[in-house]
Amino acid sequence: MQKTGSPEISKKPLGRSITLGCLIFILLLCIVIGIASYASYKSALYQRYEAYITDILTYTESEIDHEDLKDCIETLERSKAFDALELFMDGIKEDFDIHYLYILTIVDESHMMSVISAENYYDRYVDTEGNLYLGWLSDDEYDEEDIAPLSRSMDEEGVTFFEQDTDWGYDYTGALALRTEDGEPYAVLAVDIDITDIHALIRQRTLQASVLIVLLGAVFTAIFLFWARKNITAPILMLEEGVVAFADKSHGQRDVSLLQYKEPEIHTENEVELLSHAVTKMTEDMQDYVQDILSAEKKADQMEGLAIKDALTGIRNKTGYDREVVKLEKTLSEDPELAFGIVMIDLNYLKKLNDTYGHEKGNISIKKLSVLACTVFTHSPVFRVGGDEFVVILTGWDLERIEHLIQQFNDILSQYAADESLEPWERISASIGYTAYDPKKDTGVADVFKRADAEMYNCKKVMHAMRE
Repeated sequence: MQKTGSPEISKKPLGRSITLGCLIFILLLCIVIGIASYASYKSALYQRYEAYITDILTYTESEIDHEDLKDCIETLERSKAFDALELFMDGIKEDFDIHYLYILTIVDESHMMSVISAENYYDRYVDTEGNLYLGWLSDDEYDEEDIAPLSRSMDEEGVTFFEQDTDWGYDYTGALALRTEDGEPYAVLAVDIDITDIHALIRQRTLQASVLIVLLGAVFTAIFLFWARKNITAPILMLEEGVVAFADKSHGQRDVSLLQYKEPEIHTENEVELLSHAVTKMTEDMQDYVQDILSAEKKADQMEGLAIKDALTGIRNKTGYDREVVKLEKTLSEDPELAFGIVMIDLNYLKKLNDTYGHEKGNISIKKLSVLACTVFTHSPVFRVGGDEFVVILTGWDLERIEHLIQQFNDILSQYAADESLEPWERISASIGYTAYDPKKDTGVADVFKRADAEMYNCKKVMHAMRE
């Protein structure tokens, strides 16, 4: 059934695809930059807090008499050094912006014992309710998840850091194992710094960065879509409308004069404009092609089919050539002055290629020669009549320009031979011979074929002699 009219509009128009691509790009950019900003801000701030915590822990640890403190923990009795350390830690808490400063020891996975907990002056001496004292054991206040990082710090060298989500907000904790002279850990010195505001600041900065990216992305998207519409989508739509109109008008048209394409006014100075010119050139070639087809239809019947098609090259085979000769002989009997010619082409060194590189590579050479013959003799039928032999029957346009076409054929072969980037079986060599029908010499097509074949072998001898 014939199909007429324009095709259905694409379900994925280019403009919408470009817009969607820009939006997805901006979204992914926001996500990536948001994550990167969050990680960057968090890393920078946490590094400052880790340095701050390390200084406090190092400073505090330098004032500890480890043997005396260990003895106090074991006996649960305070000493003068213990009292001085507690007072010193209270001063640290008063002077520095920290949440808690304390020493504890781990009893088991579920319990820990307070050793010293620094307090400010009011909590230490006025409102003492809730103060932790030497020997205080945790019960329900801390679970295994809270105690685990403190417990692990006793096995680590240096300060360990971790985050805690408490009832009072987020704390960033630094813990340092206290060790005796022989290196045995007996307690943990820890400091907590409230980072609740830091979390809010990081979220705020991340949001600000994301909003900025969204705004910049919106501006970029608007500019890009405007440019794309002016230089890509709108010209392509114009080109599509022109091509569809041409296709609707040309469908089933056998009058070449009516096959006219109206080129749209596209001045983008990019590939779209080049494409428009290419389409125009293509429609002109189509007119020539249709004209050739119509002329050929008057002189020949349908010759397509597997019976006359060469399996390797796809062109017509010896059977197809024999049928063409029968038709040509009939035409010649009706018009003894018929103008036609025959070109014989033979692939050189095929046996050597097969012996050296295998028949598969030899087949590549045959196919490449077939393509070359069909490309050069565009308006004439090409036949593969033997393993490495091709015949071209020339009439009309090709016959009139035969010398030029042979020169073109040989020039292309020379280019192949000089191109060192090609494989040996791609640098094909071929001999070509041509002769035109002469009513005074030839009684039929066979005579023309023989003379063209002789010309081809003379060419082959010359080429072999030059090579030697």
